[in-house]
Amino acid sequence: MSEGLSFEQAQRLSAAARQAVAIGRPFNRFITVHWETAGLTDREAMSATTGFLKYLREWLRGQTAYLWTRENGDGKGSHVHILAHIPGAKKMNGALSRLWVERCTIRRYRAGAILSRKIAGASQPTSAHYLENLSKVLGYVLKAAEPEAAASLGITHQYGGPVIGKRCGTSRNLSGQKP
Repeated sequence: MSEGLSFEQAQRLSAAARQAVAIGRPFNRFITVHWETAGLTDREAMSATTGFLKYLREWLRGQTAYLWTRENGDGKGSHVHILAHIPGAKKMNGALSRLWVERCTIRRYRAGAILSRKIAGASQPTSAHYLENLSKVLGYVLKAAEPEAAASLGITHQYGGPVIGKRCGTSRNLSGQKP
């Protein structure tokens, strides 16, 4: 069990975001899956997260890059934040992501279990507009970093809550090491 992202994990996830741009797969989608809203406990959430990412990879036939972090906060319960690259020819719609949540939870979809939005400016990943938006969303995803790590990254720390199992990760094409 962990209470937040370590300094090393936060650094690796930040590096993964830069690597996604470098390999031509900039993050253009911010997804949050509220596992507790979907009816799962935190103990069940890691398996569901693994399943959700598997569906994403299969749908995109591996043509993606992503990072993810798990939190377990008061009021929100267990949830995962995912920053992903979705190729321009693909359109991630609500029906598809709701189906994945149903498959991962083996439960009927509950309203509000998944939120997904585009990261503005991703079509021009070297533009100041995109880099500013990426920095904001990455700061939000990394907010559960230890206070010293958050300060070194220039973000405001927020308690991430106790998480059972793995706290964060990346797609293999972004890191040869586990964050």
